[in-house]
Parts: sequence; structure tokens; C-alpha cells
Amino acid sequence: MTRAGEARGPGRRQAAGSPLPDAAGRGTAGGADGAGGAFADLLAGCRPLFPSALVDAAGWRRLLDLAGTLPRCVADVPFGFEFHLAEARAEADLCVVARPGSALERHYVRAGAQAAPGSAAAALAAGFRERAGNPASYLAAAVDAWFLEYDLAGLAPRRPFPPPGIFLVPRPAPGGPPQGFPGHRDPAGLTAALAAVAGWDGCDAEVLGQVERIFAALPEEGCVHQAGALPARSPKAVRIVVAGLARDGIPALLERLAWPGPTAAAADVLASSGDLADDVFVSLDVTARGPGPRLGLELFCGPRWFEADRAAWLPLIARIEERGWCLPAKAEGLRRWPRTERLLGDGEVSHVRQGINHVKVVLERGARTAAKAYGGMLVIPYGSKLPALPPGAGGLTPEARA
Repeated sequence: MTRAGEARGPGRRQAAGSPLPDAAGRGTAGGADGAGGAFADLLAGCRPLFPSALVDAAGWRRLLDLAGTLPRCVADVPFGFEFHLAEARAEADLCVVARPGSALERHYVRAGAQAAPGSAAAALAAGFRERAGNPASYLAAAVDAWFLEYDLAGLAPRRPFPPPGIFLVPRPAPGGPPQGFPGHRDPAGLTAALAAVAGWDGCDAEVLGQVERIFAALPEEGCVHQAGALPARSPKAVRIVVAGLARDGIPALLERLAWPGPTAAAADVLASSGDLADDVFVSLDVTARGPGPRLGLELFCGPRWFEADRAAWLPLIARIEERGWCLPAKAEGLRRWPRTERLLGDGEVSHVRQGINHVKVVLERGARTAAKAYGGMLVIPYGSKLPALPPGAGGLTPEARA
């Protein structure tokens, strides 16, 4: 059992009410207002649950600094972390989930109203307002949840936080079968929506053309299960995550799409680890010139992340360590991540459940193959039922940055 406040970490953190980062990372008024204070107040008590091999003291300080700018209602639904398994630094990125009509969505709308015109924060808020005010819009009709990922790994101390990447989870098709993966079906509507919420100056016709080419090239069983935009990065690209593919057909698909990376290396990853995964998703960045150089092969094991125990993941963790895609210390830390604990707070007891959503193996010509892991965390009052979760494998973390 862990007592909140026993191990808040050695670093400073921003108090409730401290400002939110805007497009330039500077503070805007409003801060972590509402919904019971700052997310950092809850997260700080969870420090003993994070293996130091995954998040060290410096990484924890950065994580708490960001959490201090976000409201406590982040924890109304699951949230997640991206762990960089092939790198010596022990830092994590943060992913939060904004559901339609949620307190977190309202928080971003308030923050955007006070942000600089044209900033990423203003564009994000405008997207949420569009979803709420225009039922016919793509964001209202086709999107079930928004995943917002904050990249912290490699960010220098005291550097402003970049705006989050924005990933849109599609609604299941009305009347569709309960099995399978929901998918985006309108490449033009999707690309325009991502351009708007990312604050891009219009929808680039060349990017749209390449996205449409990806949709057209997919086999019947494949679907665009998630799609995102990363406002802090250049060049503009739409992150496409494809689900439902037969793994033995993935190398041929990459050839058809003219992915400019080592297809043989992708086939090697699939042959080496695909037999240990129940599903394999393909992640590509789509630019005006076509698929970008980086490829992510996302590996899912067992049931949804909050239902699987660590045993389901041990063979895959051993395999990525054996192949050199994961450092030994990171592998040990990842084995310790899945767990269930009770957290004692100020007059309340919470149930904390941690699990692994997926492992992603990243490939790029001229770079070493590296793995990342996406861990989920759920904090609910002890004895409560699990909340409703977004659809899809794991239902938590986005395809994050490759």
C-alpha cells in the first residue's frame, strides 16, 4: 500500500492554478483550475509506483512540472506514459484523454480562450468548441475521444513545454459488428479536422492527396484506427495508425506505399516478435511527399491493458531485450510496471491499476531499431467499477511519436 505524499519526489512542482503552456510554452492564465486542483497533487503520491529505470529523479521533476499545469480531472479516465526503452535517459512522456463533454475538455476550452490568437492552445480549444457546437462536423460525428500527448523526453530543464500531439479516436460505425477495430472512413474530413486542431494554415492539398493514397492502398481488412497531428514538429505530417492487417502482408503493404525505409528490417521485426503479439498495428507519418522515413510496429499482447497481468508481456519483453531493442535495466523496469495498488490520500483510499497498452518497435534507415512502451494508469475510488473507456485495443494510449 502506498500513502499519497510519502514520496512526492525531490523536484519542485507547480501548484494548482499555475499557468498552462500555450503554443510557445509560455503560461496563460487559467492554469489547473477546477476539478479539484492540480493533477500533480494526485500524481506525486504515485512516485513509488514508477521504477527508477523508467523514470529517474530528473524525469520525475519534469513530469510533475507538467502535471502541475493540468487539472486533477485528468485522472477521471485512464492516462498513460511513453517509456523510451533503448535510451539511457529515464524519462517519460505523458498522454491524457479528453472525452466529449468532459471536465478536461472544458479545461482546454477555458485555457484556449485566454491563449494568444493563432496559438496551438487556441486552435485546440476551437476544435473542442466545434465539436460541441456543430453536430454535423467531423469532430462531433466521427470522433469518440481525443488523445493528447506531451513530449517531455529530451526536453532541456526549464525549457517551455511544447503543445501536445493530438490524436483522434474514431467512433464505431453505427450498427457495425462488435468485433474488429473502429476506423476513420473519410480521409478529407479527417485531414481537414487535424489541420484545424493543430493550428495549421489550412489543409495542405499535397498532404491530403498522400493520406487519400494511404486509405486507397489498404486491404479490405485494414482500417485507419487512429490519426494524429503534431503541432510542435516540422514538416507537417498526419500520423496514421493502421489496424486489422494480416502481419504477413505488412511488408508488401509497405512496398506498395513506397515507404522509404528498410522493408527487410520490418519483416525481421515481425518474424522475431510478431508471434508473441496478438495484434500488430502499423504507424506511419504521412507528409506532402508520402510516408516519412520512420515506421512504428505496435505490438499488443493479451486482453486490454487494464485486464492483462505482467505474465502476458514477459515473453515479448524478453524478446526485445534479447534483440537489443531495449536496455536490460529498462526491461526490468517494464516487468515491474504492471501492478495493482491501494493509494492512501487525504481521507480517501484509491485503487491504482497499471498495465502495458503496447510496445512499439521503431525503424528508420540509418538508425538503430529501438523499442518504446506505452503504460497505462487508472486511479479510481477503492471498490469502484471501471469507467467507460474509448474503443480499440487497450483503449488508452495514442500512437505516440515515433
